[in-house]
Amino acid sequence: NYGQFHHQWSKELVEEAGGLERLTIQHKLYFAFLKHLWLTDRREEALHRLNRLCDVVDLTTHCESIEDNSLRSACWLELGEWKIEENITPNAFISEPLQVEVLSEFKRATLMDGGYKAWHNWALLNFRIAQQLNESDDGNGNKRKGVPVSSSQRNHVVVAIKSFVSAISLGTKRWSASVQQDMLNFLTCLFQYGEQSAIANIINECVESVPIETWLGVLPQLLARIHIKSPSIRSVLHPLLVRLGEKHPQALMYPLSVLLKSPVIERKSAAESLMNSLRSHSSALVEEALMVSSELIRVAILWLETWHEGLEEASRLYFGEGNVSGMLDLLLPLHEKLEKGAETQRESEFIKTFGSDLAQADQHLKDYIRLFNEGGENIPTGSNSSSSYDGQGRHIRQNEEAETAMNKAWDIYYTVFRRINKQLPALTKLELSDCSPALSRARGLELGVPGSYRVDGSYVKIEKFIPSVQVITSKQRPRKITLRGSDGKDYVFLLKGHEDLRQDERVMQLFGLVNALLERDRQTKKHDLRIQRYAVSPLS
Repeated sequence: NYGQFHHQWSKELVEEAGGLERLTIQHKLYFAFLKHLWLTDRREEALHRLNRLCDVVDLTTHCESIEDNSLRSACWLELGEWKIEENITPNAFISEPLQVEVLSEFKRATLMDGGYKAWHNWALLNFRIAQQLNESDDGNGNKRKGVPVSSSQRNHVVVAIKSFVSAISLGTKRWSASVQQDMLNFLTCLFQYGEQSAIANIINECVESVPIETWLGVLPQLLARIHIKSPSIRSVLHPLLVRLGEKHPQALMYPLSVLLKSPVIERKSAAESLMNSLRSHSSALVEEALMVSSELIRVAILWLETWHEGLEEASRLYFGEGNVSGMLDLLLPLHEKLEKGAETQRESEFIKTFGSDLAQADQHLKDYIRLFNEGGENIPTGSNSSSSYDGQGRHIRQNEEAETAMNKAWDIYYTVFRRINKQLPALTKLELSDCSPALSRARGLELGVPGSYRVDGSYVKIEKFIPSVQVITSKQRPRKITLRGSDGKDYVFLLKGHEDLRQDERVMQLFGLVNALLERDRQTKKHDLRIQRYAVSPLS
């Protein structure tokens, strides 16, 4: 509290400076000087002087009823940041006395309409302390698990959640990199502490106050946890995704089509549930997305390549590891797909060339399985199998008749593999009419060109697919495919069929953060420094 003495002192400061406006300018100049001291490694002096400046600015702001609190907030914020930087290394534990000091300083900054930066730092500090408490032991040498166990930790989590939301709502393009960090930390709070229903309820209330478009920036992270089992976390996550789907169905089409192909039952089931909610208002769009996704995969990996890759991996499992079970798990689904018949000209040609031989090999595999089952033996799975070895290290299998059937199958597979190997170098160009009639016929789709969707809801629709597809003659044989947009422009994509692009998608997300930081810095912006980014859309 300020008394008569403080008011008198403030009045003297104003008179000495030649007026309130001049005093404010002096304080701002002095603050800039202190930043210079800090950057020139006179840190102890800078801290001492800034501590006094904070008190003086507080005094004059209160006593002279100054409405603009920006300098006051900036001083307290800088003081807290400097103390953290001076006393601890990144990711190190913050001592309790330092926690109290810096929390007090950051809190003051938020109470003075400190804007985005104040709320961001206040949220981040509370989040960091909560994480620190989460990593400490319980006094008996046991590490605490990922849920708050103390009222102190719970309080820090709640404050962090509410403050991240305040920061996100105040964030502008200038702070886009930090806002992304706030969003990711907010999601960490949800996934790490959301099992506690009280915290989940608070998060649910906060989610409603965040503009729905903001969540598009962390959509990959939201969908990655779509199968989470915790009811309280699902009660936040699934309604949020449904709301996103209602407002921005285009943004969910490609990533959801990936999840529908997931081998994880829970993830696939959750994706189907969300896709059904999208069908209720965007049925045609959903069907187009599923068609385009599955057909692009068909173009990306022809049966010729599927069998080449499958036989190569099966050979490694069988001859390299003795893992017959793993080999069967790989080859039997390929045979089942073959039995369903061809849907394209390319697939018909494959069946005509290799169908008879592969059908014989399939029969030999089934004979092998039948003979093992009749003998009551377990199919070998490699190092943990009961098979023995002879003196020269060769495998001795117990069922000779079954072994004969397997050898016959592999004689055929070897011949087929060699023939495929000779054909692959000639694969330099594809016609969509031969490998995907559905894409070849597609016209005027509602589905957007991958990567064209924007936060404001604008996007370029797919008008058609250019009929010729170039196969690049590298090891993985990616395709160069061209889409014509509704704007009349051609969009060229690299279609990769042998890689999981989800990691590439995250890397592009990281590059976006780096670009935002480069844009914010005066020096890097002046030199127009940025990382070239590409639209990455995983399909499976």
